[in-house]
Amino acid sequence: MTVKYIDTYGKNWSVAVTGMLSFAYCFLILPFQIPLAIYSTINYRDLMSTQFLTDKIITLLSLSVPVTILAIIYSVWKQRRNIKAFTSFFRESELCAPSPQNIAMNRTGWGYLGLDTRKGTLLYINHPDTTIFNFFFPRDVRVMGFGMYDWKSIEVEGNKLTIYTGNPELPTVAITTGKAGEMLEKINAMRNQNWSYEYNIPGCVELQAKNIAERNGINLVLPPK
Repeated sequence: MTVKYIDTYGKNWSVAVTGMLSFAYCFLILPFQIPLAIYSTINYRDLMSTQFLTDKIITLLSLSVPVTILAIIYSVWKQRRNIKAFTSFFRESELCAPSPQNIAMNRTGWGYLGLDTRKGTLLYINHPDTTIFNFFFPRDVRVMGFGMYDWKSIEVEGNKLTIYTGNPELPTVAITTGKAGEMLEKINAMRNQNWSYEYNIPGCVELQAKNIAERNGINLVLPPK
């Protein structure tokens, strides 16, 4: 496990382009490639014995589909496992134990936002764009905790919920989820209540996140010092 103090606020274009091309492949090409892979597997001998080089190339490329599917499944599984390592601890410690209706995740499980309406705490987790390797084999994770007075403002645009942190090294964090509007309404209602905390929520979450990351072989990403 490594604690990485890196600037992830600026766009990492190599990772962004890789992510865009990967999603385009999954939704635009892979659905058509799967039937071709099945056909190529059934007729493998005939296609590989043909005189046409293009048939052989298409056959070999089609046989890469199972590897691609396994890589996608692993990436999603690893992301969710990383998130569960943190959420399980904070739930058991009751620092942030949101009910199911107060949990928002994006479609792949890449990001998480939990709202504990009893404790007045927010837990934010995501896999930042650090490297291309982290896109396929997720190990770099950002974990942040907030009390009701530890952020400047929150806004929603479409399905994107953005938290303005007040930290100049990491001014905003965001999550795209269908529950963005619902979460904003609940957070605003809670902000109008009076809350008291026994300890500093962001500091406590960061300290515990380091211990959790150490036990699970995860790299914790923090803003530059």
